[in-house]
Amino acid sequence: MRAIPYTRARVRRRKWIKRSLLGIAVVLTAAAALSYWAFKGTPAYYHRPQLSDAERADAADRAEKKFILTKEWANDLWVGEERSLAAGQGRDATNPGAQATTAAAGQPFTVSFTEHELNAFFEKWSKSWEQRYQQHVRDPAVVLRDGRIILLGTLVDVGTIASFHFQPLIDDANQLRLTLESVRAGRLPMPEMVWSAQRDRLVAALQRRLPAWQQGATIAPNGVANRNAVAAHMSKLLFDVLERRPREPVLFLPFDDDGRAVPVRLTDVRIAEGELTLTVEPMTPADRAVLLERIREPVPAVTALAQ
Repeated sequence: MRAIPYTRARVRRRKWIKRSLLGIAVVLTAAAALSYWAFKGTPAYYHRPQLSDAERADAADRAEKKFILTKEWANDLWVGEERSLAAGQGRDATNPGAQATTAAAGQPFTVSFTEHELNAFFEKWSKSWEQRYQQHVRDPAVVLRDGRIILLGTLVDVGTIASFHFQPLIDDANQLRLTLESVRAGRLPMPEMVWSAQRDRLVAALQRRLPAWQQGATIAPNGVANRNAVAAHMSKLLFDVLERRPREPVLFLPFDDDGRAVPVRLTDVRIAEGELTLTVEPMTPADRAVLLERIREPVPAVTALAQ
């Protein structure tokens, strides 16, 4: 008679255990499905309006005209420097007390691009070299949101949309902080191990070539920097981004088709909903001399991305 209630209690415990295990299995399955959906999902900001062929062509044309205006402004700086040098009024970089040149006294230049213009321009001109990156990234795009520049595309090896979220800022010390705030896979933070190999290969390749670029870097008296100076500066900028270090707010505006460019100081960067606005101003010969010294300085070792 005593075995009956004991058996019933044991049966009830078994049923409770089975139900608990079933509940846990359901929760784990749902969590796994949700994680997979979030990892493979498409972020809301990636759903860009579909433009017609005519609209894309018009956006690319607008961007191209703005780039041409920017190039013309850079050419005007060069013309001003050439005239000053020819007239014997060019200021020696070692004499900061001398009068500013015509170019150095030029007015700031402001240009704005919408994300539609940037993406359409990239799509138009990337056809000739897209085979170089298609094996790694598909459908790259630029998104401008809430003070951030988001670079994203589908990683072929992983099969998910990766996005890199940058926040550009000119700080109180007039230094550029291009902070990489986060890297995401779909809707989730991307583990560093997923993309660290690609990052490390890129850093290693740049570090191998950087000494040669630094040695060959020049900025002429007329303000035009050669290809080596541009490559060295951009490489060091990438290293500073990865290490969360500030850097001089300098941009290089294309001067010709040989890779030469005019360095200018970035004084303001603003990102409203879907639009990027940059304001730059000319650099003096003294500023350019300091910049060249910084370009030639040895770079600290690049470690893992700061978390």
